[in-house]
Amino acid sequence: MKIVLMSQATKPEQLATLIKNYPDWEFKTPATLTPAEYDQVVVMYGNHPLLSQFLASSKSQLAFLQVISAGVDYLPLAKLAAAGVLVANTSGIHADAISESVLAAMLTVVRGYHAAWENQQGAQQWSLPMTTSTLTGQQLLIYGTGQIGQSLAAKATAFGMQVVGVNTTGHPSPHFRKTVALTATGPVLKTANFIVNALPLTPTTTHLFNHELFEQLQQSPMLINVGRGPAVETADLSRALDQKQLSFAALDVTEPEPLPADSPLWRRSDVLITPHISGQIEHFRETVFPIFQANFSQYVKTGQLSRNQVDLSRGY
Repeated sequence: MKIVLMSQATKPEQLATLIKNYPDWEFKTPATLTPAEYDQVVVMYGNHPLLSQFLASSKSQLAFLQVISAGVDYLPLAKLAAAGVLVANTSGIHADAISESVLAAMLTVVRGYHAAWENQQGAQQWSLPMTTSTLTGQQLLIYGTGQIGQSLAAKATAFGMQVVGVNTTGHPSPHFRKTVALTATGPVLKTANFIVNALPLTPTTTHLFNHELFEQLQQSPMLINVGRGPAVETADLSRALDQKQLSFAALDVTEPEPLPADSPLWRRSDVLITPHISGQIEHFRETVFPIFQANFSQYVKTGQLSRNQVDLSRGY
């Protein structure tokens, strides 16, 4: 019998629906799957260390992997491609949460709440060592014009921001006033007040935010990273903050991750660190499961996926 390895937790009623609708399939968890059954696993719901063993077996039947994240840089993409495994992510479900997190980080700084918290912990003066400002009229440069970038662009536009997007070719994207190619960012870097990284991690985007990019900045913008930690060269980030090329950094992802307790970033007053939670949403299992359910249904019918298929050659 064909097996689905349920690495991602489901609600009892969700699993019951699968069992009822697909009587020819067996649904196992990593705890109930035996080594003798490894080569019978055709579908995986959620990533698991067993994936490496499946891919190493010449008898493996693995054909479809549904992960619960938007990014897939942690997967052995080349091996999955060589094995002909279809991969789907959950891109889009985190868009509102992440875009709201970015707005929260920007507002925390410009409206003085970060400075107020520091004052409350220290001098406790009835004044702040800064002049508050607003987001209205300021330029927001968003690297990544996918669903997260589009959600952020729409919300930032409502705040009166001038939103510019960066993507591979400069092609237009909904909610962006303007878009530029990744290779043509010089002019918009000079005018940016806020820079957001929402790109997937690929060889091209690894350490994209480095000293060469920071040296092009002229407005001392705030950098917010909600993409992947290795997109930012940490040493160059610290140097850019020291030299006031950047005014502030809000990091939801870091390199390395988790960020070690002895990292100097923890002790910087011009850095705000959150532990990779910008995309957290309520009722996660209810949100993720329909994506897997739709893809599994389509796979059973046609051997294809209905949504969120990853281009393994591009990494997203």
